Amino acid sequence: MAINELQGCLGDVCETGDQQNGSSSYAGFYFNFCTLISHVLLTGITVAIVYKCLVLKLAHTAGHAFYCTIAFVFFMGEALLVRNSRSLEAWIGQTNLNRLHAILGLLAFLVGVGGIAIKTWQKLERKREDPNATVRHFRSNHGFFGIVGCALLLGSVLSGLPLYFISSSVTLKFLHRFFGLIGFLALMVSQMFGYNTGFGRRQWKRHHQNLFKFFTFIATITTSNYELRRFLRDIFVLISNSLFQAEPVQAREDL
Repeated sequence: MAINELQGCLGDVCETGDQQNGSSSYAGFYFNFCTLISHVLLTGITVAIVYKCLVLKLAHTAGHAFYCTIAFVFFMGEALLVRNSRSLEAWIGQTNLNRLHAILGLLAFLVGVGGIAIKTWQKLERKREDPNATVRHFRSNHGFFGIVGCALLLGSVLSGLPLYFISSSVTLKFLHRFFGLIGFLALMVSQMFGYNTGFGRRQWKRHHQNLFKFFTFIATITTSNYELRRFLRDIFVLISNSLFQAEPVQAREDL
């Protein structure tokens, strides 16, 4: 079997043409449905938290929650969704789609770093006002996954920029997808832990916190599943390339 045929098979066994057409229609419906759910949940979660933060006039932790939710939930989630949207690609073209994906990813990083900087500055100010105060930063589950996710997002941004010039690099695409996907998962885990923080407990009742966690979890799954499928495909391509790529034939040396 040729390597191109191997790369085209995502499962353990290659399907016939009729099976591929049938499975493709079901897969298309499934991923389109997940995309719709993702748009609704990402927007709903962002609007709910942003509204609460605006009511609080972005005071104290509200400023941090405002910018980080817009960046890591909405911008980051939408960056993953629009990149895989065939209907949007047919409407605005592949070049503009790539630009939109890049803009959303860059906004996610810049706005998110701003949100983290606000919280960091607040903690430093508190320590300055009271040197005996115990200030912990990036040590909670919320803070740890947040800073790890932000670092991975930086890796996604840095690996994405060269793709405008070396778009044929399979390894670079793999790294970009790895950083983006794992970074998004880490940031959404941080978001779910954020509902358990003092700010979350003060602003929402217990059942509201549980609803936020549930909807954030569903949004994480529906937003990342197609990207995860493509990530597994990239792994398959890299493995098949290394296993089946023909080695150069060396001339026989006379003894």
